[in-house]
Amino acid sequence: MSLFSTLNIANSALSASQIAIDVTSQNIANADVDSYSRKRVNTTAKYRYDAIYGQMGTGVDVTNIERLTNKFASSQILAQNEQVGYYTQTNSTYESIEGIFSESSDSGLQSYIDDFFDSWDDLANDPSDTSARTSLQTSAQILTDAFNSTSGELTDLKNSLNTSISDDVDKINELTGEISALNKEIANVEISGQNANDSRDKRDELLTELSGYINIDTTENSLGEITVTSGGSILVSPEASQDLKVATTTYTAADGSTVTDTGIKFADSNLTYTPSSGELKGILDSRDTIIPEYQDKLDTLANSVVSQVNAVHEQGYSLDGVTGIDFFDPSSTGASDMSLSAAVLSSVDNIAASGSGKINTAPTETLTLTYGTAQNLANSDVCKGSVVVKAGDTTLTENVDYQIDYSTGAIQMLHSGYDGTALTINYNYNTGGSSGTGDNTNALAISALRNTMTMDKNSLGNATSTFTDNYSSMISNMGLDASYASANLDSRTTLLSQYKDAESSVSGVNMDEEASNLIVYQNAYSAAARIVTTTSDMLDVLMAM
Repeated sequence: MSLFSTLNIANSALSASQIAIDVTSQNIANADVDSYSRKRVNTTAKYRYDAIYGQMGTGVDVTNIERLTNKFASSQILAQNEQVGYYTQTNSTYESIEGIFSESSDSGLQSYIDDFFDSWDDLANDPSDTSARTSLQTSAQILTDAFNSTSGELTDLKNSLNTSISDDVDKINELTGEISALNKEIANVEISGQNANDSRDKRDELLTELSGYINIDTTENSLGEITVTSGGSILVSPEASQDLKVATTTYTAADGSTVTDTGIKFADSNLTYTPSSGELKGILDSRDTIIPEYQDKLDTLANSVVSQVNAVHEQGYSLDGVTGIDFFDPSSTGASDMSLSAAVLSSVDNIAASGSGKINTAPTETLTLTYGTAQNLANSDVCKGSVVVKAGDTTLTENVDYQIDYSTGAIQMLHSGYDGTALTINYNYNTGGSSGTGDNTNALAISALRNTMTMDKNSLGNATSTFTDNYSSMISNMGLDASYASANLDSRTTLLSQYKDAESSVSGVNMDEEASNLIVYQNAYSAAARIVTTTSDMLDVLMAM
């Protein structure tokens, strides 16, 4: 072995030490970067065969720069991140629903239900008192407004999730596009046998972010390219990525409102895509299951209040002795359009607090009306919300076919379907037999509905709960559902943190370790440099001889 061979050995040692120092410096520079994986220089001894001495060392080779990762922990991070994304969304939904119902404050729906029945108690104390009747009308309007606004806020929350779906789809497409580009970048590097360490770090970061939105599975080929699937469908292949798209569906709800829902499809195949976990799954479950569940419960309560109060109110008598009057509008479909009846809205005298009276039928009246023209009824003095309008044998529907102003007795057609048709007006009114304006039996009967089992029928068809019981059960179940989502979020977040710690123990940068390595590589570099100096001196001596 010559002195020049010694120089070559020293040169390889200098080069290897320099690369090791560079990699260590990179580790230190990225110590606080979450997605960065610690790098390690792998070296191997260079040698050749010598006829006299056998294998002779010729220096050191840097075989590669290795990226240190914990593959098991990395796969578990993706799985747990999907669940964290799902429960983060559902937990947020339950928090929003609890805020809408506001039962932790004095402005919750339960307080308005209590005020409504309290007003019936007050009216029962003096059924003829106009102020008590007005107070009841006001508390009833506040109650219907509370049902309306609660339903409306639930609908707004549901509709806002359509926008969230579109935003998530856009983000997913962005991530899969970037992952596809990194696939090509990694393959171009690793086809030569080297490691695309930084590109792999970036791709893993994007995969983790993507797993927060949807469930994903990955497989890797020999070139380092990955295929990303979700529910068996390919989102990213070694060749390209497949985008998702939103598809809107519009329909008319039971209350007559127009509803638009956003669905998800694959852009290429147009097949429907449904994630099984992640934030997007949480959004879909919130919109299609969680919120509708509470909308249905709210509608059931509203419809029960309307039907039960109307059933008793129709049996009572107004101040003018009229019976058969609805308190609430019976045509309402649920909480969204719950309202007082036209009769009660027009006059508090039409509130049927009395439980007795005698019904006689006034002479009928025949009218011929034209759409758009109002006409006063001949018997407007007895027109108190109990009027039947017929066209032949067909009974017309108030506020659909015709409208009556109960303060003036004016009737007007609402469409032209009965122009020129002889209409028969039948009046029902009280002529006596009542216990008088002090009769409060019907007001007490309606007040008693507060504590009457009217809801949640069992297998025998018997009601098992009051309005308050039903509402309290709904709020209680809401709290349990919210606690379940919150507990799952906490447990999944804890597991995610544990797996990240496990991964960090392998891939994270330890500053003490890197500082120690730096000293080792610096000393190795200094020693190699000393070999160069010594060999140079030896060559000088040799050349001087």
